[in-house]
Amino acid sequence: MADQIRSGAWSASDVVEQALDAVARLDPILHFIDQLDAVSAREAARRLVPSGRLAGVPFLIKARTPAHAPIVTRLVAAGAIPIGTSTRARVGAQAQTYGWNGSDYTRNPWDPTRSPGGSSAGSAAAVAAGVVPLATGGDTGGSLRIPAAFCGVVGFKGSYGRVPRTGRSLGGLTTAGIIGADLHDVVAATSIVSGPDRRDPCALPHWPTPDLRDRQWRVTYQAGLCGSFAEPGVDRVVRDRLVASGLTVVDAPVELQAVDAAWETLWALDTGRGVDGAAISHATEVRNHNDTVLADLLHEVDALVTPTTLTVAHGYDRYEESIVVGDLCWGFNVTGHPAVTVPVGLLDGLPVGAQVVAAHGRDDIAVSIASQLEVGLPPAPVHAGRHSSLSPDAGDERRSV
Repeated sequence: MADQIRSGAWSASDVVEQALDAVARLDPILHFIDQLDAVSAREAARRLVPSGRLAGVPFLIKARTPAHAPIVTRLVAAGAIPIGTSTRARVGAQAQTYGWNGSDYTRNPWDPTRSPGGSSAGSAAAVAAGVVPLATGGDTGGSLRIPAAFCGVVGFKGSYGRVPRTGRSLGGLTTAGIIGADLHDVVAATSIVSGPDRRDPCALPHWPTPDLRDRQWRVTYQAGLCGSFAEPGVDRVVRDRLVASGLTVVDAPVELQAVDAAWETLWALDTGRGVDGAAISHATEVRNHNDTVLADLLHEVDALVTPTTLTVAHGYDRYEESIVVGDLCWGFNVTGHPAVTVPVGLLDGLPVGAQVVAAHGRDDIAVSIASQLEVGLPPAPVHAGRHSSLSPDAGDERRSV
């Protein structure tokens, strides 16, 4: 898309208009928009000098993300054009694996009776529906990876500090990141938004875009962690894809401690709630234990692979239930390891995602292995690309930067 705009074959205004038209047609079905800003998007497209790496590419910003957040300002500096904000779950809601636009619940493009996951719900739904190729999100306990897996797209939580955020948190759980239709696009966008920022003392150095060539990577696979296991159908889809991928799969024990209480303590610290000393000591012990176990494991193998979620997408109307689907995700927020989810197949017509976890700072290994696992799914049943005016092949492949 950016190449076409830079070459003059397409205009940024036409691309933005197509995205806005897709919003008009699909948001009444999927409810992924929190706030649309068509006026600013059109003005940005009209004034664009098409030279940036993401010149003219429309994207959505997860609701309640500050306008001055580095993940937003750096995408804009690269030429990308925000068209609005995407839905997320209500603050304090019982479940966070859904989205809410103020009047209705966000739906999954693969089946509008299902949830897109959350909390970056609208971002994943809009990408899966072909409205935008990229959207921002945040991941505190799987909030990038769960919706990406439910919607059959890519979600990347880099090493803690990979994408800078404004201010230091006490618990160190949340990582900003990108949801996209294609792993290469997500990797490129993450490289663009990475690097030091004076407001984030935990920010890592700039992350060069890695080469995603296939290699004989060694991975270990776990269908469950800490007593939580993926449903058999989900497990089978991931196992079948591992066999077909050419990766070397080895058996290796992964004796992680349960992170439920530790995560709750760290989240309480991040949100300013009272925590006693014993809880903090326990959280520190769990974090240190799991860091050591993963360091030993990832010295022997290149990555740990799991299903991303325990189930495929659940019903959108189960928002008042305490739905546990992301137990394989949140432990890596506690430790801060890079974790990426990619689609690996369908189960009863719904996407299944595989999660790849690599050592601290080895985001390049995580995405390289994920590139060997990623499967190009057909367009979702609710998809703007089926009627794209910009590309004769838009109905055949998901839109890519």
